[in-house]
Amino acid sequence: MNDLIWFNGQVMKMADAHVGVEDRGFQFADGVYEVVRFYNGKPFTLREHMERLVRSAEGIKLSVPMPIDELADEITRFIPRTGEREGYVYLQLTRGVCERNHRFPRPAPPATLLFYVHKLPPALEPGEGEGLKLLAVKDERWKRCWIKCIGLIANVLAKNEATGTGYDEAVFLEDGIVSEGATSNIFAVRGQKLITHPVGTKVLPGITRLVVFQLADKLGIEIDERPLREDEVMRADELFITSTTRELAWVARWNDRYIGQGKCGPLTTKIHRAYRDRVRAETRGSGASSSPASHPRIVNVA
Repeated sequence: MNDLIWFNGQVMKMADAHVGVEDRGFQFADGVYEVVRFYNGKPFTLREHMERLVRSAEGIKLSVPMPIDELADEITRFIPRTGEREGYVYLQLTRGVCERNHRFPRPAPPATLLFYVHKLPPALEPGEGEGLKLLAVKDERWKRCWIKCIGLIANVLAKNEATGTGYDEAVFLEDGIVSEGATSNIFAVRGQKLITHPVGTKVLPGITRLVVFQLADKLGIEIDERPLREDEVMRADELFITSTTRELAWVARWNDRYIGQGKCGPLTTKIHRAYRDRVRAETRGSGASSSPASHPRIVNVA
């Protein structure tokens, strides 16, 4: 992790950023977050992430404390300061610090808004790498999964159940219906058609998921957006998950059953190649301006 953080409008060393003990994000998970990938020093689908941030904040009756265009500019200017070229920005917004009480504070305290970066290795080319192993787990989450909230303990427990038994990702299953992964959306391929569960109470509107929809439309690939049954998953020709950090990741196994031929399928590869083409088109060049005048004020940096 890089040692710089943007914290309530100032850029400082991570060690110098302090969140109050009574911050409602810490005590109630009263907050939302975003993860934005950047390539070549430039953020990808930044506007879509900012728009989702607003929707998530509205879902918990919280206001983003600055216009999203300004916030996007701050993120774009911050990335070059870190010196990282490939990675992701983690952004978190909470209701702020106030006396602990379940009721929303009145008047509202200043929100806590922060973001920082993590480095990632360059993304694998489509079809490369090992296929993922998915474990189906009982869905015990709340029914507002369209909100990207920081209260993720059910997802954390599911992910650790999966990784602790040799799997790569947990996928939520309820009454025979597959909704999404602990950290991803999921698509099944049957013939030349994609099947995926609609967004809503049990599915986050993933940004990579959105891009796949846009690419499928351009490529003439049909998407059947409906509840996805586990028996369909097990009979799928191909299976892949999507997320900001993984892009499209092909799946080799569901529980103890291999999917397709146990290799990345042609439709998954085709869509992933189109995804990488869009990434290159939108992030080519040298990245955001590194002129000192374009950056927010730096404090406590030696």
